[in-house]
Amino acid sequence: MNETFHANLKLITGEELLAEVFVTEECGEEMMVLGNPIVITESTQIIDHKKGIAKSGLLPKKWLTYSNDDMVLVNRSHVITISELDKFAVEFYQRALIAARLSSPVKRKIESSDNSGYIGNTKTYRDKLENMYNNSFDVPE
Repeated sequence: MNETFHANLKLITGEELLAEVFVTEECGEEMMVLGNPIVITESTQIIDHKKGIAKSGLLPKKWLTYSNDDMVLVNRSHVITISELDKFAVEFYQRALIAARLSSPVKRKIESSDNSGYIGNTKTYRDKLENMYNNSFDVPE
């Protein structure tokens, strides 16, 4: 399969997700890489007893509310069912994803230097290696 597609997934926890999915294998187990997973909840906003109607809305939000990462790895054994989205559902997902990102409490990208385990960034090491190379005694002219 090895291509990304948009899908609706039902997990063993009962959660229903919309996401971009890439199926892969890690250590002999089938895994699913979920890109930008979101959940959609329905909220009843107004009930008009006189007219006999209820107005409701769909509320999209990120699946992992406080995560800064857009990709999640899920073991295939945790997925009950998966269904590919049609073009209309993909358009809905893309609009809902924008709303989910806007409603997320995590609004900014966290810099790696703020996290434990930070080693360095590519530019710093590239500059350091280029400087070592340029100042070494055996550099050809």
